[in-house]
Amino acid sequence: MRFLRFSLVIGLVISLTEYTVPSGYAAHPPLGILTQAEHAHLDAAAAFPGLSVFEGERLSTEEEGRMGVRAGHSTLALAGKTEVTLVPIRGGMHVDMDAGSLHFSAAEKEVVEVHAEEALLRPESDQATQALVTILAPKVLQIRTQHGGLNLSYREEFRNLPEGETYRIYLDAPAEPQGSAGAGAETAGGASKVTYFIVAAGAAGLTVWAIHGALSSGNNPISPAKP
Repeated sequence: MRFLRFSLVIGLVISLTEYTVPSGYAAHPPLGILTQAEHAHLDAAAAFPGLSVFEGERLSTEEEGRMGVRAGHSTLALAGKTEVTLVPIRGGMHVDMDAGSLHFSAAEKEVVEVHAEEALLRPESDQATQALVTILAPKVLQIRTQHGGLNLSYREEFRNLPEGETYRIYLDAPAEPQGSAGAGAETAGGASKVTYFIVAAGAAGLTVWAIHGALSSGNNPISPAKP
């Protein structure tokens, strides 16, 4: 009888413990931490360096703001008026980008993919990759591939963007014959809805490169994971 009572007590303690510990702690660990945050927000709250970032949380910056994120060995840098949401994927993270300018540095064998204006950008290999993605207007992107190439897919279109160039990309562009877009332009052909130009890097790009350099040299403390 005593053994039966003891077993019942142990069973009750275990069941209460399982009930009171949120399963989300183990199921959803933080994706990364903020390494820099000025005039920036995590969801609706003010952001600060060292804060943990969890799946589905919205990162945003004000006009004069900036924000840095470290996830594994990869980093993100957000310029002013940028809005993104992070989602974990196998081997890395997925970035849903709604506005602004984002620089990412994907470490070797870590994937950082960016979804902007329905286009998906992924490193072309598992080597370290650095790029700058800017939403200039609806269906207009500017992409600078600093290190490593990118693969761009948009609906049924696919395009490789070699490293070392800055591309102005028009999604859903009117279909035109090859070469009719003007000097320095390339299209995916007469049936294509994606047109891109090779252009020079602009001042906005240089600003984000400077932000990225500052973030890379930082070594901010990590805050405890928040629920």
